[in-house]
Amino acid sequence: MFKKVLVPVDLSEPDFIQQALKLALREVRENDAELHLITVVPGFGNSLVASFFSEREHQKAVTEVARKFKALASEIVPEDIKPVLKVYEGSPAEMIVRYIRKQGVDLVLMSAHHRSKVDEFLLGSVSARVAERAGCSVLLLKS
Repeated sequence: MFKKVLVPVDLSEPDFIQQALKLALREVRENDAELHLITVVPGFGNSLVASFFSEREHQKAVTEVARKFKALASEIVPEDIKPVLKVYEGSPAEMIVRYIRKQGVDLVLMSAHHRSKVDEFLLGSVSARVAERAGCSVLLLKS
């Protein structure tokens, strides 16, 4: 049924994706689908943040994120599955939605944080924004 399955990964909370990844792997195996894992590095596009880092430091940080992401993927994804791994910079919700549209993702599986109403109002919710704008099936898992 689904041919491209996406699990966004927050590298600051890698254990948070376990349930989503478990379901994604089942879907990938049952439907001979592609597994896509992406992570988004926020902040460097912001001019205020960029003013504190040189381009060299910026590239070093992004390279380190990519290294950690690849290492995490090799730990959590079984060897028989070859995921598509991508690292992006920018707003997590915006970059996830762009990726969904560009790659023709059929299904997104992601965990949703339990946040207070004040946090949701002030910070927003990446999962809520993705669900609203994805244009494909999105399964949000409460953890």
